[in-house]
Amino acid sequence: MIFVLEDDCGWESYYRRLLKGQELAFFHDGIAAIAAMDFDEPPRLVILDVLLTGPTGFAVLNEMRSYPQLMDVPVVIVSSVSLPDDIAEKYGVVAAFDKGSMRPSDLLEIVGRYA
Repeated sequence: MIFVLEDDCGWESYYRRLLKGQELAFFHDGIAAIAAMDFDEPPRLVILDVLLTGPTGFAVLNEMRSYPQLMDVPVVIVSSVSLPDDIAEKYGVVAAFDKGSMRPSDLLEIVGRYA
C-alpha cells in the first residue's frame, strides 16, 4: 500500500488519477497516517506533503523514523515548500519534487521503483 499524506483535495484527485491501479491510502494529517501504519506490514511508499493540517511533514518524518519498523519505508516529498539540503539524508527521503515543476513521469518512476 502507498500512503499519501496530502490535505489539498485537488492534489488528492491528481494522485488518484495518476496512480490508478495502485493500492492507496489517503490522509489529510500526519497523526492519522502514523496511527494507521501497520508495523508488521508497513506501507511500501509514503508520498508526503510538507504543509499538512496539524503537524508538518517534517514532524511526520521524524515520528516515522523513531520506529524501527518504519525506518526503511521510502518517502517521497511532493511540496511547494523548499527543503533544507540535509533533509533527504537525515530522514532517508528517496526523492523530493516541487509541486510547481514536477512532471507526472517523475512520480511514476519513483512509484515504479519502490512500490
